[in-house]
Amino acid sequence: MQQLTLFPESASTLPVNYYPEFLNKEEADELYQHCQELQWKQNQIRMLGKTMPVPRLECIYGDEGCDYLYSKSVLLKPLPWTDPLAQLRDRITVTAGYNFRIVIGNQYRSGQDSIGWHNDSEASMGFNPAIASVSLGSVRKFQIKPIGGKPTDFWLEHGSLLVMLPGCQSTHLHQVPKTNKVVGTRINLTFRPHVGGKR
Repeated sequence: MQQLTLFPESASTLPVNYYPEFLNKEEADELYQHCQELQWKQNQIRMLGKTMPVPRLECIYGDEGCDYLYSKSVLLKPLPWTDPLAQLRDRITVTAGYNFRIVIGNQYRSGQDSIGWHNDSEASMGFNPAIASVSLGSVRKFQIKPIGGKPTDFWLEHGSLLVMLPGCQSTHLHQVPKTNKVVGTRINLTFRPHVGGKR
């Protein structure tokens, strides 16, 4: 598959690969419909001494026992792979060359759903993990920046694949910021490695 980029020169120095048409429209539409049936939850997160709702819906599917803890307060326990998610995982592996054992879904219902600046450095993923992200539904701004540096804006399209390469989580931060613009639902599927669980 040809790898394309729609971003400014600064994007070429980022540790990411982007495939804007990884899924064609029919495939992306079918997957988006399947994702409507996944078991979404609004989890609670503890930050700055307070417990509050995570500002988006989440779900997790994957190999048995591959639990995922983030921010030291949100524990996600994977449900068994659905056939479409497992097929998508295998297709990403062929394209990107990395193996994944869980997928975490994030559903951004409106412009007020978001995720702030962070890196994905949880020990359960092992050292310098690759993370593959498939976007479905409405386009939202995704930002990535070197730690202490300036952000580059990505507009992640329906059916696109963004791969954050090994080492990215050690050197860069990323976020999906809030927006006051009227936007529809965006679903993001992030495929990740895992060092535990049953093989």
